Formats: sequence, structure tokens, C-alpha cells
Amino acid sequence: MLETAPTIKRRILIADHNPLVVAQIARGIDDHGAYDIHTATTAATVRDELQHTTFDLLIIDQAMTHLDELTQLRQTQTHARDALTIVMMTVSTHEVTSLPDSLYAHHYLAKPFAADELFSIIDSIFAPAPINPPPDPIVLKVILGGDANVGKSSLVQRYCTRQFDPNRQMTIGVDFHVSDVQVQDTPVRLVIWDLGGQERFAFARLAFYRGTQAVGLVYDATNRTSFFNLMRWWRETRENLPDVPVLLLANKTDLPRAITCDESLAIAQAWDMPFFESSCATGEGVTEFFDALALAAWQHKQTHRNKKRATG
Repeated sequence: MLETAPTIKRRILIADHNPLVVAQIARGIDDHGAYDIHTATTAATVRDELQHTTFDLLIIDQAMTHLDELTQLRQTQTHARDALTIVMMTVSTHEVTSLPDSLYAHHYLAKPFAADELFSIIDSIFAPAPINPPPDPIVLKVILGGDANVGKSSLVQRYCTRQFDPNRQMTIGVDFHVSDVQVQDTPVRLVIWDLGGQERFAFARLAFYRGTQAVGLVYDATNRTSFFNLMRWWRETRENLPDVPVLLLANKTDLPRAITCDESLAIAQAWDMPFFESSCATGEGVTEFFDALALAAWQHKQTHRNKKRATG
């Protein structure tokens, strides 16, 4: 018959000048969970306990820190600073701000406090660390290009916040937003750069192409000029990013269209890029476009990584 290893109890020291308070807290913690509880009603006892016993948690009344016997508390706990967590019980928030720098607490509890409030803190302190913590997200940079007023900023706002502001101001120069997504079951932090569409910002835009994994070219489906200017955006993109995937998006499709779907598909096929349609006002097609942009960026990054590994 296999014997199970004994469970090691967390050791808690409760300190307060009032023995009734100490007894009440100890009784509540004992009922809440299985802990090795020690108590103290004088500063000298606290110091003695800390010097001779290793504790996981110290719950101490702030008034005890005024006594000369506790001047060495910081030195006593320094050797086990990572192991000992301190919960300080106070009477007011003013007491917290007036505490000397020589003292340190992880949590503060203002008296009187509910037992559940203390239990919640204890549970958070002793909560087991996840066995397999989630990995840090992979950062992918994507950019949106296109003329001013085609709705790039509104697209990002709709995607990141699920909201639409018809009075949103145009981007001056460059703006960026961050969205955490899943791409093929991998956490990804999508950094979306919104390039200002005004011609006077063309020179300033060039530096922001560096490190980009995918590009979305956006035009206004109600504005033929923005459609014709796609050639300029395509040329600028390819001069700076010759092998990065590019997606084409017709925005504002909820309004009367000036460019037919067939015209859009023709240019998308000529430039060998996927074509999407969206409406910031209704939200239709927005998520699908950004999901595809993230996937294209992810695949591009993986391809480059594999090429580096192959070449050593």
C-alpha cells in the first residue's frame, strides 16, 4: 500500500495588542482552511517568532509598528523577503501613507474588516501557481494603408472596441492600436499601425514599414478617387515590403457604392491578393478582415523563421 506524503501546512503569524482580536482572527482562519497558526500580542513576541520560525504569512496590526521593539522587523524579514508575505491591519488610510519606509506590506486591511475580505487575501496569497502558465503572446506588426477618410481608424476602433464613432477625426501622421488574439491556437499580440493617408505624411510613413508582417490596403467603396489611388499605395508598399502579404479591403459597403464588386475583384486578382468588404457602421466584415490579416502576418513570420533555420 502506497503512503501519501504529508501535506505541509502554511504557517501564519497573527499579531495584535488585543488578545480578543487575535483569537477571533485565528479562529476564523482555522475554520477557513488548514493552516499552522501562531499568535502574538506583543512586539517582542513577534520579533522572537520571526527569528526562530519561518512563516509564510504575517498578519500584524499597524499600531505595533510604532514600538521600539519592532525597529528590527525589516532586518528580520529581509532574509526571507520572498517567502514572507505581510498583511498590515490599519485603522485609516492615513496610517498607510504615514508608515515608515523601513516597513513593507503586501496588503493593507482597514479596520473593521469583514472576515471574507481577509480570507480572499489569504486565498490569493496561497493560490497555487499554474502548472503550465500561458506563453507570452507573439507580437505581429501589421499596417493599414489607404487615402484619408477611407475609414482606417474607424475600422481599428470597431475591431478593438466593437464600437463606431461617425465623428472620429482623421489620423494625423501615424497611429497604432494593440489587440490580443488567437492565431492557430497561438496567443498573438496584434500591433495595428494606421498610416495617415494625407500626401504630406508620405515621407514620414516610410520608417513605419520596417518590421511589418502584413499590410491591409483600404479604400472607400463610395469614393472612386480612393480606389484609383490604390496604385500609389500598392507601389509604396512593394517598394518598402517586396515580399510581405497584402490584403485589399473595400470599406463603407453599407453606403451607395461607386465601385462595383467586379472592379474590386479584378484589381485584387491582378495584384494576387485576397479581397474583403466591410462596414464600420454595421460591423459586417471587420472581424473577418482583421482575422485574415493576423493569419497572413503569422504565416509570413513563420515562413521567415523557417528559412532562417534552414540556412543556419
